[in-house]
Amino acid sequence: MFRDITLDVRKSKRERTKIISEQLTCTIPGCGELLTMFSGEGKDLYCRDHQILQIPYGGYGRQGEEHTFHRSDVCECCGQDINDDPRWAKCEEKFGSIDTKQHHEVRRRYNHGDHDYRKADGGDNSLSNTNAYCSFCHWYKTVKNNDGRRQQ
Repeated sequence: MFRDITLDVRKSKRERTKIISEQLTCTIPGCGELLTMFSGEGKDLYCRDHQILQIPYGGYGRQGEEHTFHRSDVCECCGQDINDDPRWAKCEEKFGSIDTKQHHEVRRRYNHGDHDYRKADGGDNSLSNTNAYCSFCHWYKTVKNNDGRRQQ
C-alpha cells in the first residue's frame, strides 16, 4: 500500500540542527519552507508538506518533476472531478475492479501538472506557473498552443 506517515521517524538531532542552522529549504520552487524533520522519501529534498504529497505516500508528486506536486483531482479548465467521473463504473463493468493502488495510478495518470510557460521558454515548476488539467484539456491546450514543439 502507501507509506504510512506515522512510521516516519524524526531525523537525528544533528541533522535537524544542520537544517535549521544552514536554512536548508524545500526544492519546490516558491516553497521556501525548511526541509522535513522526518525520514522517508524525499527527506533531503522537500519540506514535510511536500514530502507527503509524493506518490509513495499516496500523493501525485514525483521527485525530479516538481510540477507534478501541483496536480489536483479537479481540472482547472473543465471542472471535471476524476472521482465523480462516470467512466469508473463503465470500466469496472468492462474490465473488472481494481485495487486502491491501481485506482490511485489511474487518477495520477489522468491528472496533469501543465506549465503556463514551458521550461524551454524560461518557465519554472512553481505553483504560479503550473495548472492542474485533466488529460483531455491538457492535450487540447498543448495542441492549440503548439506546446509540444522542440526547443529551437
